[in-house]
Amino acid sequence: MKKTLIAILVLFLVNQGFAQWISPGNGQSYTLESLCVSAPSAVQANTSGHYTISQNLTLSANDTLTLESFALSVLVNDGVTLTISGTLQTATRNQTLVFQGDSTQNNCFEFRFEDALQNSLSKVHFRHCQGIKLINSDITIDSCEFDHFSNHVISYMNCNPIIRDSYFHDNEACAIQSAVNADGCPRILNNVFYNNVLTNTNNPQINIGPGTTDTIFIIGNRIEGVASTMSGGIGIMNMYNPAVTKVLLKDNIITNNRYGYTQNGYRISAEIFDNQFIDNNLEVNPNNGGSGISIYGYDTTCAAKLRRNLITGNLWGVTAIYYHHLDMGTTEDPGYNMLYNNGNGGVDYELYNNANSNMDAVGNYWGCDNDATAEEVIFHQADNPSYGLVNYLPINVIEPEILSFDFLRDNNPESMEYYPDMYGEFSPEVDSIFFYVGCTMPDLAHLKPTITKPWGITVSPDESESQNFYQPVTYIASTPHFSTRDYVVKIIIGGDVKENFLTKINLSPNPVTQGYFTLDNPTEEVAQWQIFTTSGQCVLCGEIQPGTNRIATKRLKSGTYLVYIQKDNMFITRKLIVR
Repeated sequence: MKKTLIAILVLFLVNQGFAQWISPGNGQSYTLESLCVSAPSAVQANTSGHYTISQNLTLSANDTLTLESFALSVLVNDGVTLTISGTLQTATRNQTLVFQGDSTQNNCFEFRFEDALQNSLSKVHFRHCQGIKLINSDITIDSCEFDHFSNHVISYMNCNPIIRDSYFHDNEACAIQSAVNADGCPRILNNVFYNNVLTNTNNPQINIGPGTTDTIFIIGNRIEGVASTMSGGIGIMNMYNPAVTKVLLKDNIITNNRYGYTQNGYRISAEIFDNQFIDNNLEVNPNNGGSGISIYGYDTTCAAKLRRNLITGNLWGVTAIYYHHLDMGTTEDPGYNMLYNNGNGGVDYELYNNANSNMDAVGNYWGCDNDATAEEVIFHQADNPSYGLVNYLPINVIEPEILSFDFLRDNNPESMEYYPDMYGEFSPEVDSIFFYVGCTMPDLAHLKPTITKPWGITVSPDESESQNFYQPVTYIASTPHFSTRDYVVKIIIGGDVKENFLTKINLSPNPVTQGYFTLDNPTEEVAQWQIFTTSGQCVLCGEIQPGTNRIATKRLKSGTYLVYIQKDNMFITRKLIVR
C-alpha cells in the first residue's frame, strides 16, 4: 500500500511539472488581477501589485492580456514558459513593471510569441529570463530593459519587430538574434547595448540573418562591449535567401567590441551613414578580426555604401574580403568618411581591399593632408597585383576648426545659476572668440565651455575642464595629422569688435517645420554654409548668394543642428532646430 501511494505521489508531481493554463480563445480579455481568479493555479497575487506565475501559461489567439498600470512585479518560477498567441499589451504607466525569473540558472523562464498580432511592451524590465522568442509575431518593444538573460535576449523568425529606446545589458548571449535561415526586417532604434555576450563566443551583440522586401533599420543605437573579447558589435548575414537583404545603419556609436560591423554572404545592400566605429580592438590577434567595418562578400552582390562615418582606434579601419561592391565615395558623391589611427603591429591600416573587386573611395580623410601618406595607409592593387584597385583621389583634408564655443547654464549650474546661456562670437580675426557681459556677470573663475567641432578634431584644454575666464584663455584645435589653430577666448564688459558682415545674414524660420529654411543675405557678398550635427558631422553644405537662399531640410531628422557660415577669415554659427 505504501509503495502504491509513493507511486501515485510521484506521478502527481510529474504531472504538476507539466501543468499549464490555456485561455479559451473566444475573445476573452484578462489582466494579471483577473488571472488570479480565472487561473489561480497559474497566477497568484502576493502583496498589492506583486504577482507570481507558477506554471506554464498560454494566451490563445483572439484573447487579450493587459498588464495593468498598477502592477509592479511578476515573479516567474523556474522552467515556466509564457506563450502568447493572442494580444499582450501594457497599459499606460509611469513606473516600470519588473518580470523576473526565480532563478539565475539556465532553467529560468521563457517568453514565446507565436503567430501573435498587435503586441506591445512598454516600460517592462525583464531579468533572469531564458529568452524572448518571436515567431511570426510582430511586436513593438518600447522603453524596456533586459539583463541577466541566460540565452539570446530577443530571437525572431519571420517577423518585423520594432525595438526602440530600450536597454540591453549584462546578458550571456546576443541581445538581438535571428537564424541564418529566418527572415525578418527589424527596426532597432535608439537603444543601448552594453556588455552582452558574456559567454565570450564568436557572436555580435546584434546578430541578424537575411531580410525580406523591407529594410532592416538600425538607427541611433549605442553598442558598447566591455569584457567579451570574442564578441562584435553588429553582424548581418545572408547565405541562403534569394531576396536582397537591405540594411540602413545610421547614427550609431559602436565601440569597444571585437569588431564594429560586419556583413557576410550574398545579396546584401547596406547603406552605412553617419556612424561612429571607435576602439573596436578587443581582438588580440588582428588576423581574427578587429575591423571597424568588414565587408565579406561571396560575390559582388554583397554591396555597401559608406558616407560620413567616423572610423578610428580599430585594428583595421575598413576591410573588404573575397568579393564585394563597396562604395566609399565617388567624384560626384564624395564619401566624407573619417579614417585615422586604425592599425596593428605598428602599421596603420585605414582601408584593406583584400579582394579582386575594384572600388571607389573618393573624398575621405585618411589621417593625413597629402596623397602620398594616404597611399601608405590604403592597401590595394598598388601593394599586391591580385588585389582590386582603390580609386581614392582626391582625398579630403580637415581643418582644425571650432564651430561653436558657448557657456551653458546646464553645464555650469553653480557659476551661472542666475544667468542665461552665453554664446561666443567669432571675430573677423579667426583666432578670437568674444563674450560680452554687463556690469553684473557670473562667476568667471570656474566655467566649463560647450564646444562643437568637426569629427576628428580635438581641442585642448578639454571642454570638461573648468577654466578661469577673468583673463583670456587659449584653446588649441588639432587634427590627427597635427595641424593646429589657436583660439583666444575673451570675456569683455562692453566694448566693440570689428563688424562681421556675416552677422547681417538672417536665418528663418527657426524652428523649421515646413521642410526648408531661408538664409537672407542683404549684402553683395557670397559666402559658404554648412550644417553640422551637434556631434560635429557635416550633413549639408552649399553657397549663399546675395538675396534669399532657400535650403531644404527633408534629409535631416528632427533635432538641433549648427549652421556654420564662412567667408574668407570670417565666420558665424547659428543654432537651427528641425521639427
